[in-house]
Amino acid sequence: MNTTHKPLLTEAVLFFSERGIAKQMLYPEFEALLDGMVSTPEFADETIEAVFVQINSRLHVRAAVFFTLDFDLDGNISPLWNMPLRTLAEKAGRGPDMGGGPIRLACLGFCNDSRFKPNLWKPAQRAGKSDLLTVKEAVTRNTLGILGEDREALGVIQPEHLQMAAEDAWYGGGSTISPQAGAGQASPEIVGSRDQAAVVLAAQQQAAYKEQIGDLKRQLDELRQLREVELAAERQRHQDHLSIVQGELLDIKNELALQQKINITLKRDLSKAQNRSSSDAD
Repeated sequence: MNTTHKPLLTEAVLFFSERGIAKQMLYPEFEALLDGMVSTPEFADETIEAVFVQINSRLHVRAAVFFTLDFDLDGNISPLWNMPLRTLAEKAGRGPDMGGGPIRLACLGFCNDSRFKPNLWKPAQRAGKSDLLTVKEAVTRNTLGILGEDREALGVIQPEHLQMAAEDAWYGGGSTISPQAGAGQASPEIVGSRDQAAVVLAAQQQAAYKEQIGDLKRQLDELRQLREVELAAERQRHQDHLSIVQGELLDIKNELALQQKINITLKRDLSKAQNRSSSDAD
């Protein structure tokens, strides 16, 4: 019978400071914070950048929502704050690969629902390191103590793949080795078992090499996608700056045009006054 295992996801919230991640908590703790059952005095009267993450049993991030939190003077979250983090994570678009395949990413610039954009922020660089990489490293360190199922270990030996030995071999009742065979050459059974062990060892080494190659490829893909996100953020910053500069230039041009009109009007009035004065003199 085939059994389908539904992947279990652990939910957590990571709080950022200027240097990196300042605090981590599982989602039930965050809910207690939202309900006002606990407070965080270290965040009193501040707006904090945080990220809601969903983590699988292999300690891979599967979804991330980058949001902001406003704290009052007592370190409690503002009662006006309301963000459906789970819904945003489920409906988020395709993000970068953080080690376990592309994640679902919701952040400023990567969210289709404009209602929540004021409470979202875009990951970038912090203390010389990418925010996404900081999140990945924090999850991998597992300071939250996430317990996952080691399906690789469970899958090494599967009962349906085991072969039952003959009953007479349970007690050493199988074929015997003569003194000559023991002194000179191994019996065919021993030679066969050695060959089989060598084949198994070679297969294990090949599998290990493939896994290492796969890990390197995933790391390269992750770095490339992280770089793409950083470049997109940098392009957006340049575009925003360019829009501001262009707006300022347009204001200056409008002011110059207005000043020119004023100067022309003043010259015309001055010329009329001079002509009027000449006529009066005559």
